[in-house]
Amino acid sequence: MATNLFELAKALPPWMILGFGVVAGGLRTAWTFIYEHTIGYAMTRVSLSLTVEDVEHREAYLWLSHWVEDNLRHRRINSLLLRKHEDDDDNSQERAQFRLIPEYGTYYMKYKKRLMVIEHRKDGPPNSNMTRTRPTHSMRMQIWLAWDRNLMLDIIREAKVAYEDSQPARVEYFRSDQYGDWIGEVISPRSLESVYHPAELIQDLIGDVRTYLESKKIYGELGMPYRRGYLLAGPPGTGKSSLILAIATNFKLPIYSVPLRGTEMTGERLLQLLSNCRKPSLIALEDVDCLKVATSRTSKSTDGLTMADLLNVIDGIGASEDRVLFMTANHPEKLDVALTRAGRVDRKFYIDYAQDEELRSFHSRIARHYAVLPWPEFRDALPAQATIADAQALAFKGDIQCNPCLALPGITRKTSR
Repeated sequence: MATNLFELAKALPPWMILGFGVVAGGLRTAWTFIYEHTIGYAMTRVSLSLTVEDVEHREAYLWLSHWVEDNLRHRRINSLLLRKHEDDDDNSQERAQFRLIPEYGTYYMKYKKRLMVIEHRKDGPPNSNMTRTRPTHSMRMQIWLAWDRNLMLDIIREAKVAYEDSQPARVEYFRSDQYGDWIGEVISPRSLESVYHPAELIQDLIGDVRTYLESKKIYGELGMPYRRGYLLAGPPGTGKSSLILAIATNFKLPIYSVPLRGTEMTGERLLQLLSNCRKPSLIALEDVDCLKVATSRTSKSTDGLTMADLLNVIDGIGASEDRVLFMTANHPEKLDVALTRAGRVDRKFYIDYAQDEELRSFHSRIARHYAVLPWPEFRDALPAQATIADAQALAFKGDIQCNPCLALPGITRKTSR
């Protein structure tokens, strides 16, 4: 049959073959036009659709993938994909977790009594002249007989909450590389119970951060930039960085540690870095009193940043919003007043040496796991003005790997048989 058609085509004059091609192309164009303005148009008017790609919206794609799998779990789906995600300990291969999500294809389900069609697709890598070299995974959702776009927003919020609730406690920590991009990693969380400061200080700070995070709408109605700045000042080792980590853990905020020193860090690069942070986020500028331009505008420095650059990225016209800024300093009196004025630093907290009750609380907690000196002897072995870092160094004195119950004089090692 194919041979006969080929012979027939060879026998036809060229103008007739060209005519057939023109007619076929015209019919296809006409059908596309009619479809788009009739059936296709009607489909867009009676349904909502949303497409999420992992390249452009990596997090949203993960949320929706797990949301779809959770909603289809009661169905008998035989084609699945295995997805692996590590816990906080990247070196622990035996603790690696796996999840199953639906294989690429089309699935049907109901959402709020409406038919929902889900297309899970994988598109191959583009041509070699394109910058992207890996395949694109996408999730397309279509809800029939729906016109309210809030349905799609409800699904995304529901998927985000469900995904975050299923993940172990963790804190995302980002630092910049030499090319001006953020490099992320997962670090261990820090509970508020593990930081040893006066209870009223922690309650005041936590309450202030919570009020800010819940007031985004109010800031917008008042026309105020949605930013909040804090300065944690105090002697070295008093737990300023630990307190920042505990706040990020409590409010589930990613931490962006901003390097301020070096000739490669300029105002333009710093502004670009902060504009690429997730929202909301916690920005950490640690040890700002070690930065020469932060202590005096006239001081000569080899760093690329100037005082004007630093002030502009904190609260200039183009400064990023929806972020909590924490600065730390061992000697706050050295800082330029322009850096710590209201609007740039809204609240200042002094983190002093640990009080005896805080040291005793640390001692009681560590004694549950290790054999330590009795409290009176433990306190006497510490300086008069001690920090939690001093207490921790004393408690973990010795080779912990060989002797997890410490190697302090007069302490009997706990053994189990």
